[in-house]
Amino acid sequence: MATAATQAARGPLKDSLVSWLKQRVLARRGPMTPPFELEYRHVFVLPTRFGWGFGLMLVFMALGGLNFNNNMALMLVFLLATIAQLTTLIAYRNLSGLRIDSIHAEPVFSGETAQFRVFVSNGDERQRFAVQAGFKNAQDCRDFKTNSCEAFQLKHPTHKRGWLELPSFRLETRFPLGMFKAWSWIFPQTRCLVYPSPAKYAPPLPKTGHGESGRPEKGDGDQVHGLRKYQPGDSMQRVAWRASARHEELYSLEMETAREEACELDWDLLKGSDVETRLSILTAWVIAADHKQLSYSLRLPDESVPIGNGIGQRARCLELLALYLL
Repeated sequence: MATAATQAARGPLKDSLVSWLKQRVLARRGPMTPPFELEYRHVFVLPTRFGWGFGLMLVFMALGGLNFNNNMALMLVFLLATIAQLTTLIAYRNLSGLRIDSIHAEPVFSGETAQFRVFVSNGDERQRFAVQAGFKNAQDCRDFKTNSCEAFQLKHPTHKRGWLELPSFRLETRFPLGMFKAWSWIFPQTRCLVYPSPAKYAPPLPKTGHGESGRPEKGDGDQVHGLRKYQPGDSMQRVAWRASARHEELYSLEMETAREEACELDWDLLKGSDVETRLSILTAWVIAADHKQLSYSLRLPDESVPIGNGIGQRARCLELLALYLL
């Protein structure tokens, strides 16, 4: 019981200390704008828990060797200590010189996990092993070949719409023996756009908007658009035999796919709901209209998106909904 209480009290103290250190580093280094190369003053090296235990073991071995005047034991202590000391340099060199080229993130809906892709390159002729990137509880590990580039996947949960700033993360390595860890804090200026969460039980797409009728698409379909002269490759089932007999020339039926009417997604159609509920329903409507390949427009108080369709229209509408009143 006492051990659990001690660990619970140690957690906030450790977090406060780490937060203070990060603020100190940020004040001295400033925000990071890619491309950014890790230099010697950016990398810190400290023993791991295994390293502290290994060092404590060497201390007891040295005391035993001195107590019993055992030169072989002392030689073993010095040899192991030298090896451990050399691993600090290897761990440092495994991280120093890495270059952060860019950081990208695709928009997500609120409640989903934002994924930031951190592109890191190794411009040296030596390889790098077991380099990790991530936050406190999530790490992504990569090995770097000579003159190569790797992408780390950093995941962060989302809870509300708007811009999600990528928090600071660490590049870390414990190569080669795990006794020392070398790390560097990265303070990026990167953000991810979070769309409102679409309503699960949204009303059907509105029919009362001032939308314009969408044009039918010619080609394969189930409705007859008209006649055209027969072309090689046309199905014989679509040959208009009566029209061909009258004109003494083969004619084929030209088919079309009917398009539903375009719609206007209007803020005023959702009176009686709060702001976030309206945004959630409008988001669901944008997704539904885009899925049906309709032309649609979006109207919010003091802002609007003219009628259109396609990926660009979807992105403009969702961005407007995500940043409304923010």
